[in-house]
Amino acid sequence: MKKERLMTPGPTQVPEESLLTLARQVTHHRTPQFEALYTRVRKALGVILRTEGDLFFITGSGTAGMETALMNTVAPGETILVLSSGKFSERWAELGKVFGANVLLYSVPWGEAFSPEQVADSLKAHPETAAVFGTLTETSTGVCHPIEKIGAAVRENSDALFVVDGISGIGADRFEMDSWNVDLAVVGSQKALMGISGGAIVAAGPRAWKKIERTPRRGYYFDLLKYRKSAEAQTTPFTPAKPILEGLAVNLDSLLEEGIENVWRRTHRLAEAARAGIDAIGLARTTLFPADSMTAAFFPEKDPFDAKRFMSEMQTRFGVKFAAGQGPWKGKIFRMAHFGIIDEFDILGTLASVELALTAAGYPAELGRAAAAAQRVLVRLTA
Repeated sequence: MKKERLMTPGPTQVPEESLLTLARQVTHHRTPQFEALYTRVRKALGVILRTEGDLFFITGSGTAGMETALMNTVAPGETILVLSSGKFSERWAELGKVFGANVLLYSVPWGEAFSPEQVADSLKAHPETAAVFGTLTETSTGVCHPIEKIGAAVRENSDALFVVDGISGIGADRFEMDSWNVDLAVVGSQKALMGISGGAIVAAGPRAWKKIERTPRRGYYFDLLKYRKSAEAQTTPFTPAKPILEGLAVNLDSLLEEGIENVWRRTHRLAEAARAGIDAIGLARTTLFPADSMTAAFFPEKDPFDAKRFMSEMQTRFGVKFAAGQGPWKGKIFRMAHFGIIDEFDILGTLASVELALTAAGYPAELGRAAAAAQRVLVRLTA
């Protein structure tokens, strides 16, 4: 039997204690027990997101959370500024067009990060902008954007809301919702929060509520006013994916026990080790603005290297599942995570198997260099 090692930047490996909750008998969601569970989850999420705002659980993927965020804050014909840098941040623009917004794009090449100064200039040129939509971690490129500085630029140069897709990054990359002037944020259950796929969390601050309350209702299931009303009774307006919440509660407890600052530091150590290993192999990383939640690297361009063979070797021989490239980088990169319960052993073993798979695919890597480089980083950052 082959041991599977999920190293994708979502879904990620789920802690055993969390998985065990799925073995319990189903219980009803309109009970005092569920009210206590929901309260516990929302309180923990507030600590992790660093917010005093309201938090809601929505049954659906991260995209459901993005749709909820946009449709509740943007009326038809309103202008929005979308910060687009890859496959997933493009989704804000796609959603904006579906809901009738006037979409302005500030696009940067894949692998680049946004300039807060450019965001400020765009807002000055378009004072009618109702909201700015950004992304913490662009998982198609491995970029972590300077959300703190962008939030300051939005607040200082406009009355627009700042909405952030933190689906992949929150819980691994540093994120402080309130102090960074983020009005509304979205998180996914299956990323750094280590949960089962199918849950989205939406966090809304006071400035977001003022806009939500005056925006025409255009949805039923994703109407945040319904979620706020139900939350007053510590429940959800519709049947929730209760097993996801039960498992998520276990994971959130463990994050709180470790302390979110310590989680960020631990993730950074693993990220630095992974990056050092990739560099030692001689592969080019995709960005100079790397996220701590994940690393992405280009395949060697020299013939006779076979990228498909590499990915196959990683999965069939070593049981390591990487995410592939998308869009213009399809077939050109691999993407690996280092968040959640991924640990030092996972990083060292993965880097060693990368060398072997590269060699099998036609790129003669010098065996042992990647793990050694990563080990030196781990020693330095542990001291």
